[in-house]
Amino acid sequence: MNKSPEVAIVGAYEHPTRFSPDKSEWQLNFEAAQGALADAGLTPGHVDAFFTAATAPEGGQLGTCAAVMMADYLGINPNFIDETDVGGASFGYFVNRAVMAIQSGMAKCALISYGASTKSRGINVGTVGYDDLNGSSLLPTPDSFEQIYGTTVISFMGMLATRYMNDYGLKPEELAAVAVTMREHAARNPDALYRDPLTVDDVLSSPMIATPLHRYDCCVISDGAAGLVLAHPDIVRESNKTPVKILGMGESYMTHGGGLTDWASESRLMVKRACDQAYAMSGVTPADIDLATIYDAFTLNVPIDLEGAGFCGVGEGGAYVADGNLRLDGRLPTNPDGGGLSSNHPGRRGIFLFVEAVRQLRQEAEGRQVRGAKTAMVTATGAAFLARRGSAAHILGV
Repeated sequence: MNKSPEVAIVGAYEHPTRFSPDKSEWQLNFEAAQGALADAGLTPGHVDAFFTAATAPEGGQLGTCAAVMMADYLGINPNFIDETDVGGASFGYFVNRAVMAIQSGMAKCALISYGASTKSRGINVGTVGYDDLNGSSLLPTPDSFEQIYGTTVISFMGMLATRYMNDYGLKPEELAAVAVTMREHAARNPDALYRDPLTVDDVLSSPMIATPLHRYDCCVISDGAAGLVLAHPDIVRESNKTPVKILGMGESYMTHGGGLTDWASESRLMVKRACDQAYAMSGVTPADIDLATIYDAFTLNVPIDLEGAGFCGVGEGGAYVADGNLRLDGRLPTNPDGGGLSSNHPGRRGIFLFVEAVRQLRQEAEGRQVRGAKTAMVTATGAAFLARRGSAAHILGV
């Protein structure tokens, strides 16, 4: 049996904007795609698979059929397109599908791009409820279990955090340590939205948004755009950049379960299922990982993902952060760019996790470089809506 070709990321680009009221989402997406192809030393003519997503909420300016519309805007004619929507995890799912498209022979060069003008349009992502996404009609879907209570993204996360604190002893100070660490990293990133110092007391004294989560427990809101290029070995040889290999990948999801799902434990187990797939595929263990990029839409996401990925025991994620393990000189440097809590968060931040991991593994992260980084874990969790959630996990290496 022929061995599947080894797929690698050869292009990665992050748009420096955090606020671009003069640019449409189309233009931001286009500029990010151009940047990723230029980084790879390739052209639009190489692209035969394409992946993108409209920003949430309200479908963004791209709206439905985003991949077809954006392919037209870019002037490309791919054999394979996808716009799978799993919220912030969508771009991890896109990487999986790009790998499978290349390994199946359907494509040799996949472009993944994203652009969003969330801040320019005044969208407060965390306060979005089901009605904001799908209109005011009560629909006969699983979302109706939450819709009748007016649940929003942040209120759901507040309930999840409360349950996690009750079940596993997670402390507000430990969550605050996540925000403080991310801000410390952002200070080294000239493109980060917020770079001023932040203390645990600053986090705990900031306004309460959804008990027990304070303002600084929540991600920033920004505009932004990014792009990735994944390639077959034949195309890798044409690229001018160090290839970053997809060593392992996985994905998982959780549902409302008719109201019976234990959100706290299932959130961690969902991440664990995705990470276990990635570990099994790669032959890598948590001890082999040099750095992590974790989707930190809220501080709570980080300890849950640390536990799910096996970097610490169940209930130990908060203490793991508070002990300084995520700092650039710690055991597991995490989100060296400042993450969604301080650098940028346009609505679907998963793609930016890959860009930062690629920069780190290429030794290109000036001012915040993790010394000797060879292997990275990327985890992202997003929501179809609230309790219907998906996770993606990837192990990258050079």
